[in-house]
Amino acid sequence: MKNNRICIWLVNLLLRKKRMTLIEIQEEWRNHNTDYSIALHRNTFISYKRVAEEMFDININCDRRTNEYYIEYPEEISNSPINQWLIRTASSADVISRHKRLADRIILENTFGGEEHLDAITDAMMHEKCVNILYHSYWMEAQNFTVEPYFIKFFKQRWYLIGHCHERNALRVYSLDRMESASISEISFTMKNKNFPQVIYNDNFGIIHGDEKTKSHDILLKFTIKQGQYILTRPLHHTQEIISRDENHIIFKMHMKVTLDLVQELLSYGSSLQVLSPDCLINEIRKTINEMYDLYK
Repeated sequence: MKNNRICIWLVNLLLRKKRMTLIEIQEEWRNHNTDYSIALHRNTFISYKRVAEEMFDININCDRRTNEYYIEYPEEISNSPINQWLIRTASSADVISRHKRLADRIILENTFGGEEHLDAITDAMMHEKCVNILYHSYWMEAQNFTVEPYFIKFFKQRWYLIGHCHERNALRVYSLDRMESASISEISFTMKNKNFPQVIYNDNFGIIHGDEKTKSHDILLKFTIKQGQYILTRPLHHTQEIISRDENHIIFKMHMKVTLDLVQELLSYGSSLQVLSPDCLINEIRKTINEMYDLYK
């Protein structure tokens, strides 16, 4: 685990500094890791460099004219959500682990669990094997399912498996924290469309994907200027664009399916948001607000 953190630290350092000599890297190491017992000698550095190259599928080259190390095509890391996630989480973990005395002053939100099943599921995905899961939903007793694991998704502190369930003969979503067990099956499958995750969630928000009959809509959202500034920095969807803006409001347009996840997300913005279209989304918002109002009459 520590070795992986060191590799990620090295990649993060070169992304920030662009080009560095080994002496400069060693100096950064001493300043950054005074509590680590590992000295970054040349052979140790070369070893971590090789692991980092394999971990991120990159090349860390050395310019022999200046003896500076640099990442070839760093944009390949910047454009990879997984690599970005690895760097950010590992960098945060590294900082926190070196400042454990501040444990009572660093407040974190835990995931809901299920990480122990990731290894079996990802192995099955790599080898195109089904997974056998014992799944305990919120409204039924635990049941066994055989699932073709298409992809996994992390959303709002939960890990989800999305795949074709043999017993249901349909695409299903399974929360890993509701799994009692997960193991690789001997049953093989072929994922015909390698872009399937993008196809499913390209016009979706959250984890609920709807079915083939669920249509996508152009959605217009009118935010107060204060909330709109936040949405600018944290887009709700990759199709988000600004339609108009004045001193009081920002109107955004995005193209998505109307799902429960989207409705719940929009309701969380309260009176700082007005849905302008489509009518089906306005009706869902109005229905939920009326039901809430009835509870507090």
